Amino acid sequence: MNIGSILKYYRMKNNLTQAELCEGICSISHLSKIESNKYVPHIETINELFKRMNIEWEQEVSTYEYWKEKLETFIMHSIYYDLTSMEQIFQELSNQEDYLQSTDLVNRYELYKLRFYLFKQDIPRATQQASILKRMEKSFTDYEKGVSKVIYLMYDIFSQKFTEAEDRLERIEEFQERIPQMFEGELFYQRAYLLHNRAQYSKSSYYAEMAVDYFRKDSNYIRLLHAQLLLAINYTNRDFILQADGLFKTILRNARMMEMNQLYQGALYNYSVLQNRRELHKSASDMLKELKELLEPGTDFYQAVLIHLLQTAVEENEEINSLLDELEALAERKKDPYLKVQLDYFRKTKISQQELFDYCEQIAFPFLKKHDYIGEARSIAWRLANYYRSTGDKEKAATYSLYYYDKGEKEL
Repeated sequence: MNIGSILKYYRMKNNLTQAELCEGICSISHLSKIESNKYVPHIETINELFKRMNIEWEQEVSTYEYWKEKLETFIMHSIYYDLTSMEQIFQELSNQEDYLQSTDLVNRYELYKLRFYLFKQDIPRATQQASILKRMEKSFTDYEKGVSKVIYLMYDIFSQKFTEAEDRLERIEEFQERIPQMFEGELFYQRAYLLHNRAQYSKSSYYAEMAVDYFRKDSNYIRLLHAQLLLAINYTNRDFILQADGLFKTILRNARMMEMNQLYQGALYNYSVLQNRRELHKSASDMLKELKELLEPGTDFYQAVLIHLLQTAVEENEEINSLLDELEALAERKKDPYLKVQLDYFRKTKISQQELFDYCEQIAFPFLKKHDYIGEARSIAWRLANYYRSTGDKEKAATYSLYYYDKGEKEL
């Protein structure tokens, strides 16, 4: 316990000056050293100082232990991704924030507050909290420094600062920095996520499998589902069809039973991607239609589902007019050039193959490539490569094939 800080907290709360508090007990300079934690006073002095504020020191120790246990429970809920329980305890902790900031619990409280904001997807508060923590780093213990590195890594990834995240992770591994054991699974997962973001699906699978194994042994069932979903997506991209299919079915079942709606929706979307790769377009369409009904219109995820549903309908030769009307309204409202490119692409699918390929080559592919829509650019590059193979233009076929493979899975 930072006895001095707690003493100062109660003195300020009782509107007492140092002279008023210490009169007849100790000198002002002695009290000043106590409050700055430069000196640990005798138990008699502590008792007298607290008694003057009508506080029993033994009761204060019990109060400290109570909030220390509350904070440890909050931390455990964050490790096991129990957001509901985190929210409940966070309300209690935030009501005692002034007190916590007077104790040696403050660093851990502020660190896991950042993690809480990340779970809540509250970027403005997370950014503000990250800035606060930067100013506190000099007071971190070795354990707190290890925790901070993982939570900062999560913040970088959530903020889509992928280059900074990769640099941070490289420093952790290069210098073998001490990371608390309970964060090992999280590090495996974040590494897998970064590699997946760089389309390095084989290596991403390796770390995702390690995360799955760690979370399973730790009985961390919610994080286990997240790691399994990432692994299933990697398997899809590597055409490990049976492995991906089995994982998706498990994830959907468990996410539904655990009422994890967001995870269920993510699994449903990515399972539809697998079904399309297997040319099971009707199955993919059913999944996407179910998902579309679950989402709020106009959100980024909703528009991704709408575009994927259009692509699936084209593959299945289904009527797409109503979906086109919806995409047109969305593009007009958002004034997003990406949506306009997609809208024109799907309109071309109703005209002729030649016009469609011309549009892909002259407009769609250059736009998607320039703005780093790598997955969609690769898909169009593959179509164009096949088209030019069929026409005998080996040079153009090779150009688009090169982009497809170059932007695909690469070894470090």
